[in-house]
Amino acid sequence: MKFLKLVWQAAGVRRLKLAIALMGSTFGMIGVLVVVSQVLDPEGHGGDSKVPDLFGLFLFVTAAFSVILGNAIGQRLSVAIVEDLLDRIRRDYADLVRRSDYGRFEAFGGTRVYDTLTRNSQTLTEAAIMSIHGVAAFGALALGGLYTLIISPLVFAVIIGVIIVSTFFFRLTQRQSHLALTQTSERQTAFFSLFRHLIDGFKEVKLHNPRGESIEHEHLDPASAELRDSQIFAAVQINRGVSVSYFSFYLMLATIAFVLPPFVGEHGIIVQSLYVAIFMLSVVEIILKAVPIITRASFAIDELNAVEQSLREVVSNERAPTSGVEFERIEAQDLMYSYFDPDGARSFTMGPTGLDLNRGEVLFIVGGNGSGKSTLMKAFTRLYEPESGMILWDGNPVDSNNVTDYRTLFSSVFSDFHLFDRLYGLPEIEEKTVNDLLDDLGIAHKTRYRDGVFTNTNLSTGQRKRLALAVALLENRPILLLDELGADQDPEFRKRFYNELIPSWKKEGRTLVIVSHEDQYFHVADRTIVLSDGQAAVKRQNGETT
Repeated sequence: MKFLKLVWQAAGVRRLKLAIALMGSTFGMIGVLVVVSQVLDPEGHGGDSKVPDLFGLFLFVTAAFSVILGNAIGQRLSVAIVEDLLDRIRRDYADLVRRSDYGRFEAFGGTRVYDTLTRNSQTLTEAAIMSIHGVAAFGALALGGLYTLIISPLVFAVIIGVIIVSTFFFRLTQRQSHLALTQTSERQTAFFSLFRHLIDGFKEVKLHNPRGESIEHEHLDPASAELRDSQIFAAVQINRGVSVSYFSFYLMLATIAFVLPPFVGEHGIIVQSLYVAIFMLSVVEIILKAVPIITRASFAIDELNAVEQSLREVVSNERAPTSGVEFERIEAQDLMYSYFDPDGARSFTMGPTGLDLNRGEVLFIVGGNGSGKSTLMKAFTRLYEPESGMILWDGNPVDSNNVTDYRTLFSSVFSDFHLFDRLYGLPEIEEKTVNDLLDDLGIAHKTRYRDGVFTNTNLSTGQRKRLALAVALLENRPILLLDELGADQDPEFRKRFYNELIPSWKKEGRTLVIVSHEDQYFHVADRTIVLSDGQAAVKRQNGETT
């Protein structure tokens, strides 16, 4: 199976230790089988001897100890190998996500990446524990079958026939397993996506009971029922093979016990063969317990590989950034960017439109909801790669060779910002500097910076924006881009933000791009650009329309 092959490939220098552990467990089980089988043969065991067979006891203890030790070492090795493999996968995912093109990753969906990684990691960890028992048991099954060749070629032929027939029907019943597991995975993702609406929108649900009733009974309940049915169907598909295997081995047991005696002749051989068959049945039970888990693990690998491949397709080919970049003028010419619906049709297009920015100025971007302000900002910062148009940075086109340097010009707080709990990438900032800034922004009573982390990020929306603003200011980059930061603020701070903070930051030499709806503060800007339907419709400079 794919999972076992991957574990063996990933074992590297540990393959020898893993092989020895598996051999110890496998041959130990066969040793137990042979020793006990000899006890069941009166002639081979010495007839009616009253003397304890100490040598036989020693062999039995040695074989049993080999099984226990082999399983323990093998399980420890397999878990370590799988966890090392998962560590590499997690690191690869993190690297691929970080290097992905923002627009294409946004369309791909971060939830899918998170769900695939967390769910399948647990599956592989569980499979690592069971796989050693299953592989060792499979080896013991094969050697046990060969042992019957020594006891009786006829019994061996029956066992081989049963195994061949059982394998054929097992593979036949598993044809639908992969499809069933794929459907289960899709429905599990769909259910938890709906459940996330209930969690993230909990206050809206509490305030609007019909909404909660609709989410629960019209959407969550059916999605849960579909997931339940899909899980049952997948389990049935996998367990069909288990049932076929059980039936085959019980048929083998019945054949040895009731059909073969007249053809074998010797009662001792039948007794030994029955014991071997019962032993093999117990071994098969171990294998059949491992098979569903290993099957799911193989499917998990397929899912992880599929998402990894999808991430590789959205990785952007960009050079690593340098430090100390500056600018005098940025000019965006005829930028255009479109969003697409699930059917591939354009749902909104920003542009083609232009935008220029000079060092040290305060530029306001204004417009109604859905006019394309945030989209323009994401294209202007080259988070989005424009469909057409170009950006000139001091006269030089921004392309894959310099786009990462270009992005380092910007610190930002977008309307859909994420608030980090610490200053990632800013290790040398002193606590006092951070706390003084928090105090200046009026949130020092809510959170502090201590031991490298913010003590509290569970803040109101306006306070969260101020904390994100503090982080952006500490980055100390040439351009500060703030998307609707004045919204959700109390009137006192909003007034101070526009009338005091923005002018002071300008005096410090920062260039500011402010996305805003608040026309009473437009006089603060050096220039104002008004967007309508994704196009720069009006430009104002020093209060005059151009």
